[in-house]
Amino acid sequence: MSPFVIAIVLASTFMHAGWNLIARYERSESQVYKKMLIFIGLVGFLPAVISEWLTRSMTPLAWYCVLGAGICAGFYLFFLGKAFESSDFTIVYPIARSLPVIFIAAIDTARGRLLTPFGWLGILLVAIGCTLVPLQTFGDISLKHYFNRTTLLVLLTALGTVGYTVLDKVAAEVVMSGPATAARYGYFYFLISFFPYILLLHFFGNNKNNHASWRISIPVAILGFAAYWLILWAYQLTPYAGYVYAFRQFSIVIGAVLAFMIYKERGVAVRMTGALLITAGLIIIGLLG
Repeated sequence: MSPFVIAIVLASTFMHAGWNLIARYERSESQVYKKMLIFIGLVGFLPAVISEWLTRSMTPLAWYCVLGAGICAGFYLFFLGKAFESSDFTIVYPIARSLPVIFIAAIDTARGRLLTPFGWLGILLVAIGCTLVPLQTFGDISLKHYFNRTTLLVLLTALGTVGYTVLDKVAAEVVMSGPATAARYGYFYFLISFFPYILLLHFFGNNKNNHASWRISIPVAILGFAAYWLILWAYQLTPYAGYVYAFRQFSIVIGAVLAFMIYKERGVAVRMTGALLITAGLIIIGLLG
């Protein structure tokens, strides 16, 4: 990847970790995500619709992709919110971010975008590091820590991530290039995700955590949209979705460090080991992948 692509992906990682940490503050993630989607939908409606009407930058295939990606995103946000509400940040976030790495790389390979051996090594290190980050001690490595209700929710979250990531990359190859097009696509993605998310929340949610303030939800919306927009732009600039997704996992390091500082998480030794493995994998991908 070029230095510019690496730079915008890194900026996105800080924003991604930031909006997840802010959403965690009131321990009502599901409601924060609902208000996030409402805010994005209302604020961006006229600019997105008018600019798309004038430019016609979205091809029919891109519309199909954003429809599918938005539906996947609705499921992703719902299960992510439920996972966060059922467990600790440093368990849910790293696993949810790490599981799709290998899946995305395999899909890239199936589409004929063969990864280099260094690329596979980097992705493997990222996946291993992300698996270690949630543990409190090295002795905690056990199947029982991964096969439970939270793991099921995180797995469903990861599957949603795989769905929208693959569709986003396909769309990036057929729409007009540029940050404005990426922003419009991102807006329609969030707008569409609102509908499956609200349906899931209505039928499978609960009233245990039904409060979320706008002072939390608005920054989450701004950072969440900006982080996604930068990634969509990066997809337009590089052919390897697996590399972009793997490089995004630096957000796990950021999130783990900040969660440790803000929420007083434990397990510094094992989590720092995981962070170092992630960093090594990212360097290999960026320089040799």
